[in-house]
Amino acid sequence: MFSKISPGVKHILIAGLFFSLINAGVKYLSAIPAIEIVFFRSIVTLILSFIMIKKLKLKIINEHFQTLFLRGLTGAIALSLYFYTIQNMPLATAVTLLYLAPVFTVILAIPMVGEYPNKKQWPFLLLGLIGAALMKGTDVRVSFFHFTMGLTAALFAGLAYNFIRQLKGKAHHQLIIFFFPLVTLPICIPMMIPGWVTPSPSEFVGLITIGIFTQIAQVHMTQAYLLEKASKISHFNYLTAAYALVMGIFFFNETIDFLSICGLVVIVISVYLTSRYSDK
Repeated sequence: MFSKISPGVKHILIAGLFFSLINAGVKYLSAIPAIEIVFFRSIVTLILSFIMIKKLKLKIINEHFQTLFLRGLTGAIALSLYFYTIQNMPLATAVTLLYLAPVFTVILAIPMVGEYPNKKQWPFLLLGLIGAALMKGTDVRVSFFHFTMGLTAALFAGLAYNFIRQLKGKAHHQLIIFFFPLVTLPICIPMMIPGWVTPSPSEFVGLITIGIFTQIAQVHMTQAYLLEKASKISHFNYLTAAYALVMGIFFFNETIDFLSICGLVVIVISVYLTSRYSDK
């Protein structure tokens, strides 16, 4: 069955699994400020990416520098806001909000990349948005401010994914990955210092593990968007919300109300139907 799935879809499914593990790790390390987690994550991925770039003898400064920088900048903003929301609302809700990014990705792909989704996909993309709204519901644990931060993270994630699409055939995927932490580190350092929390040995191991898992997830996610149109793969990210729901219940003793369950079901249906009508 797995062998019949296209390479791009395989990459996005593997990326989703590792991103789910990263999400759980960020939630577990709630005593560490989100921006500090971003810092450690970026250090690890920067080192690993730099090793690969040197091995492949890739030029960091090239004619695509501006697009690479913008991919890094939009990704940095999305990541920082995302980690912040994970630590301030139920895991499944935070993850679901970020994975409204597929909607933004498909819409932004029209002006940014000139890619148009199948017209039959639009109702089901909007269905995913409705599902996310149901998951927000009347949950008093989710403030309007945090909800807005989650939506903003999704918007910038959509921008970042489309900058990757713009780099298709122009830049090596390792170079695209490298620019993410390269741009992120200078942004997060001044924000991190005032609230610095020294991690314990176990927390330090967790931070390094998040960085390693991030590198794996980024490689597969970048490959996916280089291989497939945004409208064909972006909606698979919604499935990470299901992983988050299970992890939140079993590992963080989180509860979920009836509206949230309905929202999750709507999102899964949206993913299935959007995939069914994606362009071949």
